[in-house]
Amino acid sequence: MLAIAALVLSGVMLLLGIGQRTFLAGPAEITYEASLEKDAHYAVISGEELAKVPGQANIVVGGEDAFAATGSAIDVGAWVATFDHVALAADTGTRALESTAVPASAPAEDGADARAEDGSEPPADTTDPADAEQTDPGAAEPEWLDPRGSDLWLQEKALSGDAEEVRMPVKLAEDQAVLVAADGERALAGPVSIVWVQDRSTPWAGPLLVSGGILALVGAVLYILAVDHDRRGLGPRRGRKGPLQGIRNSFSRKRRSVAPSTEGGSARVDRRIAVPALGLAVALGLSGCSANYWPQFGESAPQATTEAPAPQNGAPIPVTEAQLDRIVARVSKVAGDADEKLSAEVLRERFTGDALAQREANYKIRASVPDYGVTPPHITDQALDYELVQSTESWPRTIFVTAASTKGGAEKGSEEEASPSLAMVLTQETPHDNFLVSRIVALRGGISMPQAAPAEEGTALLAEDLESLVLQPGEVGTAFASVLQNGEASEHFELFDLGTDKLLENYGKARVDQAAAQATEAGTPMTFSMSARQGDQDPVALSTGVGGALVATTVIEEQVVESGGGRYKPEAVGVVTALSGLSGQQDRIVQEIAHQMLFFVPSKAEEGAKIQLLGETSELVGVRN
Repeated sequence: MLAIAALVLSGVMLLLGIGQRTFLAGPAEITYEASLEKDAHYAVISGEELAKVPGQANIVVGGEDAFAATGSAIDVGAWVATFDHVALAADTGTRALESTAVPASAPAEDGADARAEDGSEPPADTTDPADAEQTDPGAAEPEWLDPRGSDLWLQEKALSGDAEEVRMPVKLAEDQAVLVAADGERALAGPVSIVWVQDRSTPWAGPLLVSGGILALVGAVLYILAVDHDRRGLGPRRGRKGPLQGIRNSFSRKRRSVAPSTEGGSARVDRRIAVPALGLAVALGLSGCSANYWPQFGESAPQATTEAPAPQNGAPIPVTEAQLDRIVARVSKVAGDADEKLSAEVLRERFTGDALAQREANYKIRASVPDYGVTPPHITDQALDYELVQSTESWPRTIFVTAASTKGGAEKGSEEEASPSLAMVLTQETPHDNFLVSRIVALRGGISMPQAAPAEEGTALLAEDLESLVLQPGEVGTAFASVLQNGEASEHFELFDLGTDKLLENYGKARVDQAAAQATEAGTPMTFSMSARQGDQDPVALSTGVGGALVATTVIEEQVVESGGGRYKPEAVGVVTALSGLSGQQDRIVQEIAHQMLFFVPSKAEEGAKIQLLGETSELVGVRN
């Protein structure tokens, strides 16, 4: 009876184990497809919709130029808000994606400068872009845009190779979303669906199969013992000893008799023994196929996520570490191409403001004066570990990142000279723009950057008239310009801790005095003067984790040389000619030098603390007469 019970239970367990992998298993995928209007250019799917069905969600988009991207719901909504688009929702009743048309809204008003008196961000506008004020019916429809390559996206995927569709696995939080599009010019031409891949692991299949196999083995042993017990009384009682005497007696009789009935009985016994053995072999074979057959105890391995760090207070952090690395890599590529081609046009893809003007002037000079000794450092794609990200959900957005550089002009494969770390200020003006480098500063060697605010908290873009610092951010450039022009005689000289910096020895008043002395010694006396002012581009001030602020600004220095009524006149040659087009003797030549500078301005609470110059990039950017 025990043998029969063990074999029956074994069969049940084997059947359940195999059934989990076959007829008891559910569908491998669950698919919801959308029915889109023929002129739909963009579709948006929120993270909430993806969570309605269990399983790993995959966005599937067919058709030519198919594209899908993920981002925060705020960013996706802001990007698509000015265009007619559709919102897709998963209907679990009909098992389809329901499409709702969303009309374009008017561009949001720029509220970036509306900051609190203490420099903090104003309350975030939580209005859904889809509910914003509608565009005037008489206004021109906005031009369709291609979403590929936007800095907003956490991940993106486009049709490539011989593929007929884009399939992108996504794992999104509820405050994230998916944008589906074509190339901007065309409407979505192929099907759009969400495919949820189901978990096909059967953690109890392995234990059931192994347990069933073990019970089959136990049942077989019990069966053999039972048969042996029955056969013991049929053979000789003396002369045969040892285990399984009854079975051995049966085989002895079989050899003495060739009756068909005996052979058939033996064959039946062999088959009965073979069946559970075969079941055991199958069970063990199947149970060793995959880890999906076994329960996984303990914590599961962490899965990659595209979620941004959640702020503890205030507005969200709009840029993740992965996005920062990608932005630096894209800046590096554009800058490298532009440096190689000496092309300001290429550079405009990722540069603006004073950073663009500095490199543009350098390219212009080097195109005419090949032996010009000033070459901008090559920006690498190696982001360093110091960054500040403005916490905001509106635009413009500002980030501060540091990156390694190599000596510009070094040939590939050669041993490159030491080159400074670079600090870059980047701004994204609108959701449809990428981050552009507005200032780039070579950090001084041996400095210590102030402690940065924690990544999960972000930082605030400070007002220019903030009173809590040693000097208002908007006045830092003007104060240093006074020091550059007047040296120690400046009323602002004591505000700065310049240390061993050589800037005041090579520029400003010191440079004027040196040029005048050289002209007198050469017997060509002329009149030399200079002036300095803060540049036209607004300074950028970002709060740090130690109560002070990083202030990036530009000081414009003008070096003037005049004949002074004498017979010696300044001559326009070389670099001066390359930048201005002037040539020969001039009554007056003005050279404009831009100093892109980075300061740490401490809080007033730190008694006696001075403003530190963390780095500067100086370049001749203009010449006139």
